[in-house]
Amino acid sequence: MKKSYILLILLTIITCDSSNKSNIKKFEQNFTEKDIVNGGTLIIGINGEPDALNPLTALSKPARDIISLIYRRLADINEDLSTFSPQLARSWEFSPDSLSITFNLRTDVLWHDGAHFTSKDVVFTYNMQTDPVIAWDGVNFKENIKGVGSEDDSTIVFHFSRETPTMLMDAVEGYIVPEHLLKNIPAEKMHESDFNRQPIGSGPFEFLQWKTQQSISLTKFKQYYKKGKPHLDRVILKIIPDNVNLFRQLVSGDIDFGEGIMPRDFARLIKDWENGKTNIRPVSFLGRQYDFIGWNLISRENYSDILKKCGENKPEIKNLLIPHKLFGSQKVRAALTMAIDRETIAQVVNHGMAIPMNGPIPPILWAHNEKANTVWPYNPELAKKYLHEDGWKDSDGNGILDKDGVEFSFEMLTNSGNIRREQALTMIQEQLKKINVKMIPRVVEPGLLFGRIFPSRNFDAALIGWNVGLKMDFSPLFHSSTFFMPFHFTGFYSKEYDTLEEAAKNTNNRYTAQKYWDKIAKLLSWELPYTWLYYKLECVAVHSRFKNINFDKRGSYIQIEDWWIPKEKRTKTDKIFNESSSI
Repeated sequence: MKKSYILLILLTIITCDSSNKSNIKKFEQNFTEKDIVNGGTLIIGINGEPDALNPLTALSKPARDIISLIYRRLADINEDLSTFSPQLARSWEFSPDSLSITFNLRTDVLWHDGAHFTSKDVVFTYNMQTDPVIAWDGVNFKENIKGVGSEDDSTIVFHFSRETPTMLMDAVEGYIVPEHLLKNIPAEKMHESDFNRQPIGSGPFEFLQWKTQQSISLTKFKQYYKKGKPHLDRVILKIIPDNVNLFRQLVSGDIDFGEGIMPRDFARLIKDWENGKTNIRPVSFLGRQYDFIGWNLISRENYSDILKKCGENKPEIKNLLIPHKLFGSQKVRAALTMAIDRETIAQVVNHGMAIPMNGPIPPILWAHNEKANTVWPYNPELAKKYLHEDGWKDSDGNGILDKDGVEFSFEMLTNSGNIRREQALTMIQEQLKKINVKMIPRVVEPGLLFGRIFPSRNFDAALIGWNVGLKMDFSPLFHSSTFFMPFHFTGFYSKEYDTLEEAAKNTNNRYTAQKYWDKIAKLLSWELPYTWLYYKLECVAVHSRFKNINFDKRGSYIQIEDWWIPKEKRTKTDKIFNESSSI
């Protein structure tokens, strides 16, 4: 990464401060509790309509963000991603044998309909989370929990099968839902329940209105258990699918806060902010998303055959694997990785708002150790040598490598609607052409890519991205037990990997666990089921009149209940949306 880019990123992350020539007062945290005043409206631009506002059924990012304002967990993870702060639970303690956790619940929590929150809600939520008919997407967090019992209305006990380092995280993962409103809805009807569009939570903001493809309005919950919070009267989320339009509305003042700003627009916003030309404050931070190329390691036709045979007799999968004609070779995957100038791609498509990524463990997680990765630097000449050693030559002089009558030509897919990835595909196509490899870019509608192509393994390679979970657990991506699951789409199969991950997840000693995760990083970065491209920095912006803003690796919505607006900074927007109005 060039020094100028590093300096720009560091300045943006640490201060985003102005020069002396700026005529706009920059964001400041110099205030006390006595300075805070309540009132005002926050208008957020979101890039899509939520699929549901029920924590048991919602999958999309817009839904999860809004849900975080409406509901609470037992406890919430802190910025260090290791410790937790109480929410619905006042405190907790482990049993002497370390196989159970007792939570002492708050007794002053109300649901938005006025009903009291009790331990029954926690038991009910756990039962719904683990119901296979519901198919809650976070169920892997509950795998080690044997059961949950209620001792009284304010005491709940989680019982575990074995002691692990993530027991507390596993217990508190997921927002608590109200038993009295959902208990009569059959599990098979939960996904079509009215509750999905008319949520009742216990968080700082309560649901007010949902206008399809337009906006969702939330209002301050006046009986929220944290006295004096939230400070804002209302949060309105405008649905703006187009990132370009979202940026325009930020600049024009139609919205106050937005995520996912295109790096090009973000760079422009930084200049305007530093030159005192805008009240919209740009903020970047290490987020939770990375992009990569996933290689299909097995023959396209092989997967359906494996699925059929394993369904009958469940033989060892490894005995049925037929390597992909191109990517079944580790040497080929290494060659292609070295032929791709990942640093240049990261800089061009992200305008410097990304950092290199060479292995599976993201830099925000505690087990990240860059030294454990096998690094494949950009080296087209060495890539050519690797391919030649693997038997690939241009035998007919047409400019494309071939081997045993097979031409080195393949499709690389990406999801439509992501300009950054489409641009990266074009750059990769040109770079692979230099080593006589023909790559054909193909942009596919996300529903088709994730709903049909990946589940059937009917592809060669794909450039996509993952959002990073906060738990050290890669089993959905690489463990043999998930071989037939949607996220495990590369066909990677390694008993060595299985053994290492199980050992890493089952030790309570972080020093020992780190050794296992280092071995996992070394193994995966050598085998290369993925070619990791870059780790994104989040590009967000918020109007400078909002105070007590805090963004970190957990996301941008983590403390909106603490945001406030000085009276002298109020705008017409803050006055328009009173209790009787809506958007």
